[in-house]
This record gives sequence, C-alpha cells and structure tokens, in this order.
Amino acid sequence: MNSAVIAILLAMNFALTGFSIAQSAPAKPNIVLIFCDDLGYADVGFNAELFGVETDVVTPHIDALAKGGTIFKQAYVAHPFCGPSRMALLSGRMPHSYGGQKNLPDVSKNLENYNDLGIPENETLMSTVLKDGGYATACIGKWHVGSSKPFHPNTRGFDEFYGFVGGGHQYYPSISDKVEPKINDYQYFIERNGEPFKSPEGAYLTDMLSGAGSKFIATRASEEKPFFLYMAYNAPHSPLHGKTEDLQHLYPDHQPANPGNGINFSDYEKRQNYVAMMYAVDRGVGEIVDAIKDPNGDGKTDDSVMENTLIVFLSDNGGKIAQAANNAPLQDDKGSTLEGGIRVPMFMHWSGNVPAGAVFDHPVLALDFYPTFAGLAGAEIPEEKVLDGKDIWKDFLAGKDPHSDEPIFWLRHHGVGNEISIRQGNLKAYRKNYSAWKVYDMTSDFSESHDLAKENDDMLNALIERGRQWSGTLKEPQWFDTEAGMKIWFKNEMPQYERSFRRR
Repeated sequence: MNSAVIAILLAMNFALTGFSIAQSAPAKPNIVLIFCDDLGYADVGFNAELFGVETDVVTPHIDALAKGGTIFKQAYVAHPFCGPSRMALLSGRMPHSYGGQKNLPDVSKNLENYNDLGIPENETLMSTVLKDGGYATACIGKWHVGSSKPFHPNTRGFDEFYGFVGGGHQYYPSISDKVEPKINDYQYFIERNGEPFKSPEGAYLTDMLSGAGSKFIATRASEEKPFFLYMAYNAPHSPLHGKTEDLQHLYPDHQPANPGNGINFSDYEKRQNYVAMMYAVDRGVGEIVDAIKDPNGDGKTDDSVMENTLIVFLSDNGGKIAQAANNAPLQDDKGSTLEGGIRVPMFMHWSGNVPAGAVFDHPVLALDFYPTFAGLAGAEIPEEKVLDGKDIWKDFLAGKDPHSDEPIFWLRHHGVGNEISIRQGNLKAYRKNYSAWKVYDMTSDFSESHDLAKENDDMLNALIERGRQWSGTLKEPQWFDTEAGMKIWFKNEMPQYERSFRRR
C-alpha cells in the first residue's frame, strides 16, 4: 500500500472518528510537550511514511505514539531559528512584536548584556498560566530565551529546571565540564534549578534529559495536581554527537572517532551520527511514556495517568541540511521562510480525546498551543495578555481549518533585507530580500516549485498590503546574536519594511 493511499485512509479515519471524540476534554489533563531541535521533516518515521519519503531513521516509540494519535500535516512554527521560535511558543506571541526575532548572543561573547536580555517580563508565559492554574511544571533541556533571574525558567513559571540556558551543548557534558576557561554556551555546566553541577563521567546528554523528564513524571503522577512537562531536547541540533553505543548498534561496521575534548563528529559520517541522535531521542520518548504508564516503576501499568495525558511532539524549526537533516519533500531548510524552514513534523496523542490513526490537514501554529493548553487546563489567561494564536481545540475535533479566514506571517531578517512569507487559505506569498514575489498553492505544491503569482495578481497585492500593515506593529530587534550581525543591521539601515512590502 503506497503512502498516498495510507494518507487517504488516515484522513477518512479522522472524519469518521472525529465525531465520536468528546467535544469537551476532561478538566486539567497532564500535558507533555516534546520539542526537538533542528529536526528534519522526514527525520521521524511517521512523517517520512506519510509523505512517501525513504528514510533511514529509527524512531519506533515516536511513530507508535503518532499513529495512535493525530498527525498534523501542516504544522508551523513562528520563526525558522531556535531562539525566536521558542520565544513564540512560550509567550504565545510573534517574537517580532517585542523585538525577540534574533537569537540571543552566546554568553561568552557578551556576558553582561546577555544576562540582561530575554522574553520581556511583562509577557506572561504559558508556563506561568499553567502553574497559576494548579499545575506542577518542569522545563527539561534547552531554554535559550534568557539566563539571568528575570528570564530564567525558575522565575518564568517552571517549578523545576534541568538543562542549559544557552543555545546548545556538547552531548558528553563530563568532557566539556573539564574545559577551562569556558568560551561558549556549549561548555557550560548543566543546571538543576539554577545551580550548576558536574555531569556523571561518560553520561550522554539526551539520556540525561530523558531521565530527568521521566523522574519528574514519576514523582508528580501520584500527586493530586496535574503536571506540565516541557521536554526540550537539543537533539538533533549540532554538534553531531551520536552516542557510541547507539552508533555501534545501528551500524555494526561503524568505527567511531574518539569523542575526547568534545570533538565534533560532523566530518565523520554525518548522517550516521544524526540518525543515532534521533534514536536516542526516540529511546527517551519511550522512557517518558513508560513513566506515564507505570509511574511507580513496579511493572504494574496504571492506564489512568496515560488516559489523562496529552502528548504533543514537534520541532522548533526545519532541519539543517548541512548538518545531515532531511526535509523532503519540502524546499530549503533552517533559516528560511520557505516550507523547509518553518513547517515541522507534529502529532498529538491522547487516548479517547484525540482521534487515533488520523491526519489533520489544515494549518496549525505553535502559537496556538498557549491558548489551547490554557483552555484544556481551565487556566486563566491574564486579561491584558495579547496572544497571536488561538484555541484550536474545537476546530481540530470538528476537522475544520482554525485559520481559514486570517493571514499567517513569517519574517526572517537577512543582511540587506527580509525573507517573508504570508499565507492565507491555500495560497502563500513569498519574497526573499528584493527579488520578485512568488505565490505557491500549499495544497498541491508544498515543495514550492510552481510560481502562481501571475494567476493570483489581486490576491498577491492584498497579501502584500496585509503584510505592510502587520510590519507596522513590529519592533526592531532588542539584541543581536553577534556583533557582526549588529553592524550589518545598521549599515543596511534595516529593517527596510517599506521597501520589503512592495510589489516590486
């Protein structure tokens, strides 16, 4: 049976099962949000199968959850880079609205300034809303939205934090722990609730994070209050460090290089390391599911916890092709507002509440999670809080497009201009810097290979005007990831919105 037939059958199943799913979910479900980093569109088995892409990834636990729930065929993040995408997810707002559209600088490059930056304190985060709504909350893994106390996870709604605050980390922390002086984020100690600690000798970071997430669930599952786990893996983001045992298991003939001194494996069989990194993530997802099903660890399954747990899986942006990712069948990769940079693999799993074996074929946004989770949790969003997404739950269960009548914007600053995408309905307008605008039909051409601008002249003009109006609500970046980037910004008199949102 080919992938097209599978997709049709799954979609039919959604139509049939959607009506049998309760229209109102149980109060205060547990929520587990699994967020990968730079994950390629075809680098999980369930998505590769859906789109008919041959793949060498091994993700059986992730795939089982996806097929037992609903796969989202058109899931989008707000920005094609790590930091801004995470800021949007947690704040429920486009990062451009408060100047967060650039990655934060590395700690070592601008320590004093870095520590004074992050998601503005007046932006109430999703985690705070859930915590105030009675949830036990934990952030495990990569943070990358601010490091000092006003911006640290423990002061932004998370009871527990285990991970690192910067943009990445070495995968064998016991090696990088010994490096002095520490010259970048990737060498800093892993933190537990703001306190650095030395990692166990030889421990692999993905396994460490999975263990911490599983422990949080096991501890909280027996309590009366529900839990929210933000499981933010940094895999398969570079450096390409597959676990030695995983490489040898997946590739018996593999001869691993010595990982001493944090050596980067990226020049040595890149794809094998990438596949091994996702294999470790998959193992961790299996551990998390086991902790939900058997929180006491005694081999006695308790279905009640799993039945009241919503699991959501996605990536922060598209995969990086130069780092061995596979974004097929999409065009381009991380950093682009073409589909390969902003469209990500995603599923939801929740027995009895999310249709099983189904595909949802309408756009959903990472921005939608904040109001949707709050709605499911019965949590109160502050009256003054502005959100750029919407509660999609009712539309999702009804099989309706939650964003059919509104434009969706993406914007990434380049050195001399902007890369822009504006989607409304099935059509997406695209422009990079000052090249000609193009239009693509997202229902029939998600590889964005057929320009339909001439056939949609009026629609294109309308989308450009909507984009121009939207740009008037945006703030300039409040920080730059590098000093060179800051100099380029001012040299080219950015942001150049007036010039960018013209037809020619």
